[in-house]
Amino acid sequence: MEPERSLRLSIWEGVLAILFLNWSTGVMVTGYALALGASPKALALLGALPFLAQLLTPLALFLRGNRKALAGRLNLLSRVLFLPAALAGFLPEGWRVPTLLFFAGLSQLLAAPVGVLWLSWMADLVPEERRGRYFGFRNALLGLVGTLGNLGGGLVADRLPLPLGYQAILLLGVGAGLLSVLLLRLQSEPSESPSPPAKKALTIAWQDLAYRRYLGLVFLWYGAVMVGGPYVIPYFVRVGGLSMTEVGLWTVISATSGLLFGPIWGRLADRRGHGVVLRWTSLVAALMPGLWLMGSREFPWPIWLSALADALAWSGLGTALANAALAHAPKEVRNSYLVLFWLALGLGGLLGSLLAGSVASLGWGPSPYHLPILLSLGLRLGVALRLRRP
Repeated sequence: MEPERSLRLSIWEGVLAILFLNWSTGVMVTGYALALGASPKALALLGALPFLAQLLTPLALFLRGNRKALAGRLNLLSRVLFLPAALAGFLPEGWRVPTLLFFAGLSQLLAAPVGVLWLSWMADLVPEERRGRYFGFRNALLGLVGTLGNLGGGLVADRLPLPLGYQAILLLGVGAGLLSVLLLRLQSEPSESPSPPAKKALTIAWQDLAYRRYLGLVFLWYGAVMVGGPYVIPYFVRVGGLSMTEVGLWTVISATSGLLFGPIWGRLADRRGHGVVLRWTSLVAALMPGLWLMGSREFPWPIWLSALADALAWSGLGTALANAALAHAPKEVRNSYLVLFWLALGLGGLLGSLLAGSVASLGWGPSPYHLPILLSLGLRLGVALRLRRP
């Protein structure tokens, strides 16, 4: 019965969890922040929060107990603590955005070690020869569910008074996130290999020269992505003229296409390695902001075309980045390798988000969003070309 039973449960658990994660860190919380009057700098900080949270991933090496119990408790606390952020719209105007940022950040900081714990657990649960296919299918399905959620959320947000529609969706997301914790606890956990002390394990991982070079590329990539990342949805709404319902439809097109592309990338990764997938998907993701910049209220079709490019790129890229880290890692020090991966991701994304806020505040271009997105395109392309080198 195992690991098949737990792998099926993991998919259902992910379906519920992705609703919370998408709504609390993506399109809906960005729309909520806009409705509360967030400035470009506040939007950049909101986009930086998931990456700032990754700075706490080393705590995973020092936590004691089995991975399943720790992941369940941390997820439970983080999702409960998002409730004040969802209710921030009821506060006096000057308190709304700071309260949203504070509790959204606190929620994500508490959940930060879960990524390492969960991925280490899943690496023991999923047979190595199936990782590409399993995670390719799981991630593509979760992408579809999450974006259907965004579409439904957009419909609610457009039809209820601001910001009540956003609040209703965010509260529903908290409920889905709490239910996912119950399913997480029903899955089995294989025994974990004994590992050296945290400091020694981190030293072993850091002394791996090839892995250190890979971490440098991860850092640069997420920095490049997040220079423009916080402004994609505001650009779609303010420049492209899309309603939140249409933003949700955009994400549905991307996710539906990702359900096709994800398993294809997964099979390619199982046959030829994750490096091949990284090289091709990063190039597509690097060129994609050009489509956004071509779009406008009068000429929106490049924005809609970018939904297909988004699916083609990210249905393989995110999975390949994490699986390439796993492929580098010896089993006995796997967690330390994953900690360094999440740190590189978090530091790169945080630095990119801070740069995004500074660039947007210059006020150059037709909108505050054009210059950061253009800069992101150039930086992404530079990193993607480095990934294409042997």
